[in-house]
Amino acid sequence: MTTHDSSVREFTDWLLKRQQDLVDKILTAVWRDGIPTSPLATDPALATVVWLETEKLVTQLLEELGNSLRDPIQPHGARHLARLAALHETPLDDVISSYRIAQGVIQDAFFQAAQESGMRPSAALDVLHHCCRRLLHQTEVLIGLVTTEYTDEVELIGGDENALRLQAVRSVLDEVGPVTELPGYDLNAEHVAVVAQGPAAACLAAFARECEESAFAVFTDRSVVWAWFSSVGPETVREAVWERAQRGWLGAGEPGKGVAGFRRTHREAQSASRVCSWTGRKSARFADIEPEAIGLADIDATRALVHRRLGQLAEEGARHDSLRKTLEVYLASGQNARSAAFKLGLTERTVANRLQAARALLPSDTRLSSLELALALRLLPLTTKRPAMR
Repeated sequence: MTTHDSSVREFTDWLLKRQQDLVDKILTAVWRDGIPTSPLATDPALATVVWLETEKLVTQLLEELGNSLRDPIQPHGARHLARLAALHETPLDDVISSYRIAQGVIQDAFFQAAQESGMRPSAALDVLHHCCRRLLHQTEVLIGLVTTEYTDEVELIGGDENALRLQAVRSVLDEVGPVTELPGYDLNAEHVAVVAQGPAAACLAAFARECEESAFAVFTDRSVVWAWFSSVGPETVREAVWERAQRGWLGAGEPGKGVAGFRRTHREAQSASRVCSWTGRKSARFADIEPEAIGLADIDATRALVHRRLGQLAEEGARHDSLRKTLEVYLASGQNARSAAFKLGLTERTVANRLQAARALLPSDTRLSSLELALALRLLPLTTKRPAMR
């Protein structure tokens, strides 16, 4: 390995250790300035897909930076995102603009790495020049790849039944112009919407087909399905899906009647699905996870609430986990230590000792009886996890 290669590896290792933060910065900028109204930014299930594909793409890019003799990467994930953008009618110009935005964010990360990685200034300047040149070339190759894939997908959409069904359902959800009828489905009925991701998506689509005219389902990605049911409850749907699927997650909205109910239950199903993807729950009804749904709407405010109310009790570790669990059960038991001890299978003395230990870790102004404390305990998992496709 030459000195140059060693310096590039030191540079990229520094970036790879901060890869997830870099992905967050890229997508924050892209969703804000590149595709702010696209379903790829606004739909929680599709945004999860975009996050995961972007993470893979960034990893590949960073790992290949030092391979100056190799051709630029042409990742499958970039093709997938191009097809997804075409399917959801995100303008190609906005997609290309998003790659330019991502290039700028990554280049800023390069300059930060050059300053903070501990490399010698002369070596850092050389590596920075090399990596910026590689990044520029790679971006142009990706834009060409995405343009071709997007154009090909647009040509295929006109004859694709699923794409036509998606256009019809979006015309109902977007609340623009007169409501379009959905083929074979009664929009005036009472609806329960369900969103499935991962392997559960195909199982949800299959069950909807079995329900015939009392259900409507559409693939919004190969691993994401939206569905509505007019004669089947959310528990029945959940049981039917998990009889067939081993992995994935499923979010259900609450019943809603007519076109307004069709829209509202879908928004609730989207929120429930997002909570599942963040917390690892296999399934959830909106009524059961409303605090988490609100918490994810502003994750920065949620982190501030958790930090302010839990203090040191929010730290990771087996001991802290057991203290938080005891405190949660105690609060859920109406602050009755005997009842909490029974539910936990512990003695009252053990519960009392754990509550005392938990109190010592909480901020001094936090009361064990406060509603904010119970909410912070419930929302804590949202602040320590990221979405991950299963």
